[in-house]
Amino acid sequence: MPLKLDTKINEIRCSWCKKIIRGNPIVVKTCCNNKPLVFCSNSCYTAWMRQWLRKQEQIRR
Repeated sequence: MPLKLDTKINEIRCSWCKKIIRGNPIVVKTCCNNKPLVFCSNSCYTAWMRQWLRKQEQIRR
């Protein structure tokens, strides 16, 4: 499962929708990615999470 991180990040765009982040971002790191992913809102994070879980289930089968 992805881990939420509480770190300062220099990236100012959302990894999912590419919008500029003006507030506090949601920073997540998975075992599959070497760099953290940054999300502008909880809705972007949940959309990414659904797709990521679908891919993990397909890999398992």
